[in-house]
Amino acid sequence: MRSKLTPEDLQNENEFELLKEVSHQRLREFIVEQITKEKTIIRIYSVYQVIMIMVFTFIFTRGIIFSFKGNHELIVTIGWSLLFSLSALIVIHELLHALAYLATGARRISFGVILKKFIFYVMADRQVIAPRAFHIVALTPFLVVKLICLFGILQFYNDQLMYFFLSVMCLHSMFCAGDIAMLAFYRLNKGKEIYNFDDRSEGKTYFYARKIY
Repeated sequence: MRSKLTPEDLQNENEFELLKEVSHQRLREFIVEQITKEKTIIRIYSVYQVIMIMVFTFIFTRGIIFSFKGNHELIVTIGWSLLFSLSALIVIHELLHALAYLATGARRISFGVILKKFIFYVMADRQVIAPRAFHIVALTPFLVVKLICLFGILQFYNDQLMYFFLSVMCLHSMFCAGDIAMLAFYRLNKGKEIYNFDDRSEGKTYFYARKIY
């Protein structure tokens, strides 16, 4: 059985070709590029995103109306969901990425942040990530948070806590845009066997495809 690939293996030009070199300082530009090029995944995610925005707008508007009538419970609940989403949920999201990396065999996990662009990310320094593992890492926060929120909505149906979980689910959908864009990159290169690795010292991620002869 062949041992796990290394970055040096990917740099063998006889077996692999470099598809993309992405600077972590330019992650937003890379994400926008994938969003504008890919259609299928992005359209599905865009429909989902619009639904989530509409739901949040509805409950937020409802909270304001109730507040004018003297009932502040809903708007306070939404306020707590915003505070939670812009603080603890960011940490939880990235920790779920890290756990997914560990579950798929990656090590040397570290975290990165670009505060001026409000970008947070996880790296597996010089660990080659196979296609299936990458999809697991990208989708884990979306699926786990979604399931927890749906459970909370059902568990606290018609209670104020229901609106907390509903708001968090809506807000978290925006956090997943970068993960979906990464999957869109794989979709744009459909048919290719893509591997990637992060280089923490260089602040870059490299995507390679196995050559087909």
